Amino acid sequence: MEIRYVDEHDDLGMISSIYEQSWRMTYKGMLPARYLKKLPEGNWKDRINRFGSRSMVMVSGGEYIGTVSFGESRVYKEDGWGEVYSLYLLPQYTGKGLGKRLMDKALAELKDKGFSHVMLFALEQNLTARRFYEKYGFTASGDMMKQKYGHKTVTQVMYTIEI
Repeated sequence: MEIRYVDEHDDLGMISSIYEQSWRMTYKGMLPARYLKKLPEGNWKDRINRFGSRSMVMVSGGEYIGTVSFGESRVYKEDGWGEVYSLYLLPQYTGKGLGKRLMDKALAELKDKGFSHVMLFALEQNLTARRFYEKYGFTASGDMMKQKYGHKTVTQVMYTIEI
């Protein structure tokens, strides 16, 4: 099992597929079914490594099984704040400790880049992710953000950690 930065040789369509499959499974019942069903193939291809983020993939036996993206905080612009923008695994690989390995790598990279605090957002209804972040050591900050998906507006909870 390898965790490494995405490079020009990687298949961005396959990495995007991790997001697509994960969203359809994870957000079922949280986001509109029609919205999830209509996620286009390759929806995230052009977003990987966009806006100054860095993306890493987890590869096992030549198969892309997870991805994490991170960079400078979009919310806290002062020095020292990084952000984990996304962390996804193919549904069949969840619950095996692999998310922790991805998070460990992302936070180590952020620390190496000089960040001392990290924040992320989780859907308020996504109790599995929220428990994962809390067990990892993140704390809900009390800040929330609203975001619209299809016809539904959902609340995202901000979590922070000092590294």
